[in-house]
Amino acid sequence: MTTNNVVALDARRCTLHLLPVLQIDPFDQVLAQNITLSVTASWREVPIVPENGWRVVQPYPNPLYFVGGSDECRLGHFVELPEGLKGGDVVFRWTVEAAGMAPGRIEVTHQFDLTFDAGPGRTWSMDIGNWWQQSGYAADTHSTPEIGRNRFSRLTQRGISPTRRAHVVEVLRGGWRLVTIHESLALPAVTLGDCWTVATYGGESAVKSLEALR
Repeated sequence: MTTNNVVALDARRCTLHLLPVLQIDPFDQVLAQNITLSVTASWREVPIVPENGWRVVQPYPNPLYFVGGSDECRLGHFVELPEGLKGGDVVFRWTVEAAGMAPGRIEVTHQFDLTFDAGPGRTWSMDIGNWWQQSGYAADTHSTPEIGRNRFSRLTQRGISPTRRAHVVEVLRGGWRLVTIHESLALPAVTLGDCWTVATYGGESAVKSLEALR
C-alpha cells in the first residue's frame, strides 16, 4: 500500500499530529546529536513521549531544519485527543549544544495555544502551519492566513518573523541562552491526506504510522 492510498482515508479517532521543528542558521554549528526535545500538553498529566523516545533528525532537503519524531514516524508524532476537546496548550522544549553561539548552551521553550477548529476530518496537523503554501489552504484573497506561516522554533529571538505575532523573550542566565516563544495557532480538522509533510517526506515509516490510525 502506498502512502497516497493510506492518507486518502481519515483517522479513526480525534488525532493531533505534533510536528516539532527547530530551524538553525549555518553558522550555529549544530548537529542532531546535540539536540534533545521534550513535549508536554495541557490535557495530559505526563509528558508526551514516543515509545522509544523522541528522535531528532534532518528529514528535509534543507539541512537547517531539525524535526522531532520517533522510530515509527520521523516526521512528528501522532497522539489521540479526548473527544470534544476544543483546544489546549502544547510546549516544545529544545535543549541545544551550539558551539557557534555563545554561551554554547541554549534552551528554547516554544508554547502553542492551540484551537481545534471544525473541518472535514478528524486530524489536526501542526504541519499545516509550517507549510502553508503547500497545504491547500492558501488563497489569493487570504495572503496572511489565520493559522500563520513558518511556525518554527528558533535559537534566537532575531529569527522569529514579526508576521507571526509571537511573544518572544531572550535572556542569558547561568551559562544558558534562554529563548521563550509564545503564540496561538488555529488548526482546521483535516484528513490524514492533508498531513503534507508526512505524505511528502515520510517514506515507509510514515506509511506504517498512518496505517495504524486509519
